Amino acid sequence: MKPAIIAFLFAVVSLAMAPLARAEGDGARVILILDASGSMRAKINGKAKIDIAKEVVGKIISTWNPADELGLVAYGHREKGSCEDIEVLRQPGKLDAQSYMDAVNKLSPKGKTPMTAAVRMAAEALQYTEQKATIILVSDGIETCGLDPCAVAEELAKSGVGLVVHTVGFGLDDKAAAGQLKCLADKTGGISIIAENAEELEKALAKTVKVAGTQPTPAPPPEPADTAFTVAGHVRMSTDTELHEPFLSPSWEFKHAQDDGTPGESAATEYGTDVKSKLEPGNYIATVTSDAAAINFPVSIEAGKTAKLAPSLEAGVVNLSGKLDANTPAESDTMTWEILLPNGSVLATKYGPKSQFMLNAGNYSARLSLGIAQAEQAIAIAAGKSQDVSVILGAGKAEVSAVYSATGPGVEKGITIEVRRGEADADGSHPWIATLYDPLSRFDLPAGKYLFTAASDYATAALEGEIKAGQTSKIVININAGYLDVKAPGAGQIVVFGGAKDISGARQQVTYESGEEINKVFAAGSYHLVAEDSNGNPLTEKDFEVKAGGRT
Repeated sequence: MKPAIIAFLFAVVSLAMAPLARAEGDGARVILILDASGSMRAKINGKAKIDIAKEVVGKIISTWNPADELGLVAYGHREKGSCEDIEVLRQPGKLDAQSYMDAVNKLSPKGKTPMTAAVRMAAEALQYTEQKATIILVSDGIETCGLDPCAVAEELAKSGVGLVVHTVGFGLDDKAAAGQLKCLADKTGGISIIAENAEELEKALAKTVKVAGTQPTPAPPPEPADTAFTVAGHVRMSTDTELHEPFLSPSWEFKHAQDDGTPGESAATEYGTDVKSKLEPGNYIATVTSDAAAINFPVSIEAGKTAKLAPSLEAGVVNLSGKLDANTPAESDTMTWEILLPNGSVLATKYGPKSQFMLNAGNYSARLSLGIAQAEQAIAIAAGKSQDVSVILGAGKAEVSAVYSATGPGVEKGITIEVRRGEADADGSHPWIATLYDPLSRFDLPAGKYLFTAASDYATAALEGEIKAGQTSKIVININAGYLDVKAPGAGQIVVFGGAKDISGARQQVTYESGEEINKVFAAGSYHLVAEDSNGNPLTEKDFEVKAGGRT
């Protein structure tokens, strides 16, 4: 599928841009928004999405109309977990192909998907309130930073001068994401294309050519009369409650009903609170999904008639917020929310200190996780109702570092920090919990006692510590060690033993290092060193002492 996707995206974006300059005579002002969030690392037929996107942009640049101005915006390319990671890499202006592609090729997927804020930033860079402007958004995922794409698109369309947003959904596996992209385009008179397989790519490309036409600001084709459709539907949250933001782009999937009444091959997929579709006469199974709420029902289509559908999801909304303790809000973007069914299976997952789910009426559990800390809260969803639920983790933070001696310095490299349970098992061991390798390692932990260990080369130390809910505990471990710097010209290997001999007169070997040099951390104490030639014959021996915080 990879070559087809490349050709498709190239054609979509080219068709969306090229007519602008031809129709107006003057150059169009365009900004391309590239999704560089972490999910763009995912592969299609063995190649990362971001690499395919870079190839596509390269093809666009090679045929760019010199009369047009082109800018570049990217998001999620600089840091993990930040909704502020949006950057105007190139202001709209005359194209310098080499400079433009240098910026594109440097993108490395890392972070979240603040695509709605990116559209707003691109619109402002295009001075959309003063002149016509076009935005092309290439995204592979759903908005993850809380803004409502539909509402923002409507706001931009009302305040702008001919602003058009075209969207390309690339390798999407989330129907809600497809709905958001479609709404962004629909609200601004743009086109929206979803690429899922080769057959759909071909159909989508044909539709794009037809809709884009040669107008500078393509408008949606006029809606045919209802008689042209065989299905017209409107979905509600409950029998007496309409859907509301951010759940205004539910998906409608129609599948052919098999002889046994089960759903078979897909016939059509639509998005929105209100939908119209043209299905051949026959029996179908419809599935309407909004967030984590869904409903299935049979649909019968008769020739010459329009089936009027008015399903109710019989769903409600829960607004979840996390707390470290009763008084301390959780603020980490790495927090995970899971909605559990009564049998314990996971129905839906989202991320961040706060989250919102639409669920069918019924009983569930909301599970919040932060590091190894977890907490669950039972929730009962009532149709048409919204409720706020706080989940208290009973967790705190540990900031763990190490020093070479009581007076320093700090261990800045080559450090391994582990967290183990404070209570030992029957065999005397402390069960492992987590490991990090940062000079200042941060752990989110349930309140309780722990054993923290720090290791660097041949020095290890442990320190007990207690974590309190809602608080940050600073743990500094003294590894009581220094650096050993050995140079033994001509040696094939260097063997380091402990300084003391046992009752038999033998020393315990600490390490065996190949080569002529050692520059590593050793626990403070006395040692005996033997330098050997490549055949293992002793060349020289030496007794020495490593001092904490020093270099020997």
